[in-house]
Amino acid sequence: MGPAPLPETGFLDDWAARLRQGADPPVVGIMLRGSHARRGATEHSDVDLDVLVDVDGSADDRSTHDRSAAPEPGAAYRPATTPGDGPAGGPPARAYAARRAFLAEFEGRLVHVSVAARDIRSWVHRLGEPADWAFGLPVTAPVRLIWAVPEWRRRIDLPVLCQPADEPRLEDLIATLGKVAGARWADDPRGVRLAAADLARLCPSVLRLANPSVRVDSRRGALTAVLDLPVAPPGYRDDMLLCLGLRPGSVAEVSVAAGRLVTGIVPLVRPYAEEIAAVAGADLAEALLDGRLDRYLAQLTRAVAGAGSGPRDTSPVPAPRAGQWVTVPASDAPLTGAPATAGEPAAPAPVRPSRLDPAIAARLRRTPDGLVAAVVRQHDSGEVLMVAWMDDEALHRTLTTGRATYWSRSRQEYWVKGATSGHHQHVRSVALDCDGDALLVSVDQVGAACHTGHRTCFFTELPVTAAEATS
Repeated sequence: MGPAPLPETGFLDDWAARLRQGADPPVVGIMLRGSHARRGATEHSDVDLDVLVDVDGSADDRSTHDRSAAPEPGAAYRPATTPGDGPAGGPPARAYAARRAFLAEFEGRLVHVSVAARDIRSWVHRLGEPADWAFGLPVTAPVRLIWAVPEWRRRIDLPVLCQPADEPRLEDLIATLGKVAGARWADDPRGVRLAAADLARLCPSVLRLANPSVRVDSRRGALTAVLDLPVAPPGYRDDMLLCLGLRPGSVAEVSVAAGRLVTGIVPLVRPYAEEIAAVAGADLAEALLDGRLDRYLAQLTRAVAGAGSGPRDTSPVPAPRAGQWVTVPASDAPLTGAPATAGEPAAPAPVRPSRLDPAIAARLRRTPDGLVAAVVRQHDSGEVLMVAWMDDEALHRTLTTGRATYWSRSRQEYWVKGATSGHHQHVRSVALDCDGDALLVSVDQVGAACHTGHRTCFFTELPVTAAEATS
């Protein structure tokens, strides 16, 4: 079933007139938002309306309110007030907000009309704050102005509502892992699940530091975006779904997943200590660099794990010295050499599921474990930097994010070059060789390509003694 049509203009105009009728404080604008505004509604979708009122009365133009044409009184959405909330027991200044719901007839069926009345100035101010439903991501949500007084039309006649991303809430993330540990220690299964869900909602605000920017327009879109972040810890997607309660799991599995998320995110955001300091202060940023945070997380994860917990990622992450960035060889070293499995026929299809364009996937000639060699060079000089392995999904992520992404055969996981070291590879082009079994990845290399700290992995010269080479 396709999207439902927007309510006809007469329907929206009628509701605009109803909501303006007798309003006190006066209405200065009415906006359509939600699924109908972004043209993604079904026949079951609500019609979401923002009614913007002028509490201060500076834009009050009573001539614009057509009282005689209104079939219902605007008082239907007028909030109950407490004496002393506003002048002479009137509506509270600035804090004015109310919600009302209606069931209206439309094309022979009932439609839920959801009305949110807000002070115009606080509504405008909210556009400068993160959306609480967006998992910390920035928002660009389509809206449609139905009606406005001239004084405010220019300011609120917007094609989209833009709200900024949340700040990287690393401190809150750590504190919430403490709540998971506390609930686990107290044998409080509901407390574990509630805290783990809160923890999962905080993760994207921190991971956003290491990922390409993405904007969202709905809660469902936000969830999809955060689950698909290309720079993320091993097992991130499954752990997020577990913690959010969107995948079944025991309390022990949920608590361990929460610990994995936090301990996996910390190494990825270590290069962004300055951004952390700007939000949470210098001490947390220094702890991120000097190893104190790793030791504290080790304390929490011991409490979180408990008896009978699942396997943990044990790849070493050395603690950096204060004031220095580090390269973590375990997570950032290219793997070269013969395929892990030899003597078997070539795999006709990728081993792991992938979103790679089928036309590209059909041209790949993979190793038995579903991999293709990737030769990486500096795009402008042609200098060969390293050789690594890609499967179909690593190639898809490389092509769609612009960040070089590879498959680790030893750890059986994806890794993004520079995610831990800061030595990023910004992809300029990718070419497939004539046989389909190798890729040439042209990048703009930041810093060293080799995990040893050298610019290129090919820094060891071997003696060539053939006569033709010396003549």
